[in-house]
This record gives sequence, C-alpha cells and structure tokens, in this order.
Amino acid sequence: MNTAYRVWDGEQMCYYGDEGICLSIGELGSIEGKVFGWSVWLEGYGVIAHSGDGKSVLMNGTDQFQTHSRLRRIYARDIVQQEETAPGGLYGPEPFIGEVKMIDGSWCIVNEKKEECRPLFSETATNKVLGDVYQNPELLEGAE
Repeated sequence: MNTAYRVWDGEQMCYYGDEGICLSIGELGSIEGKVFGWSVWLEGYGVIAHSGDGKSVLMNGTDQFQTHSRLRRIYARDIVQQEETAPGGLYGPEPFIGEVKMIDGSWCIVNEKKEECRPLFSETATNKVLGDVYQNPELLEGAE
C-alpha cells in the first residue's frame, strides 16, 4: 500500500514524499510524558509543522486520482468537481462540486449547501481537483 499524506502548515501545502520532506506519526516526546501525534520536517532544516502547533492539519491521500489533464492524487479537504459521462447516469449530467471527506470508511464528495454527498469513486464519472479548502475556500461558497 502506497500511503500519501500532505500537511497544511497555515501558509502552504507540504507533500510527504517531496524532496527532503519527512513525516513521523506516532509517539512524540513531551515534558509531561509521551503523546501521540505527527510532525513534518525538512531535511537539513528541522520541523516545519506538527500536530501540536495549533495551525497545521494532516490530510490523507485517497486512492483516487484526478481524471482531467495530468495525473494528480486526490486528498482529503480537496475541492473536486465530478461530472457524469454516461448518459442516464445515476446523478444526471450536472457537474457536482464539493469537499472530499472520509465518511463511514468511504471517500465522498460533500456539498454542504446542497446537503448532498456522492462517492468519490465512480466508474462513469470524471473528477477534477479545483483546489482545496485552505487555499481556495471561495470555491465552496459558490458550489451550488
């Protein structure tokens, strides 16, 4: 299994596996004992984000990839547009925009305004990453 992670550090997105980026998940030492958490560091620089800094967020990668243009993994908190390609598809031809979330063990696209949720995986629909909730929150504001 090839696990993918990324971290929003309050200013930029850091992808585990990028050159020099390292990730630790597990017990971290503290003054009062051990706590469970994670940290991301840049080789030769040090820690750039960790679970206790109050601003950074760790996100899992899904097993799905964008189907438009270049191959790009889809991550939790991405904003995705899904379009049905099969005539008479279950959800109709209208593009659906929402945030990628894990719900009950399945990756889903959630549109809070429409109060609708669809599976991220589809044999007949295409997925396009428009942005993410940290760098492009305005994309969800207009998602009807």
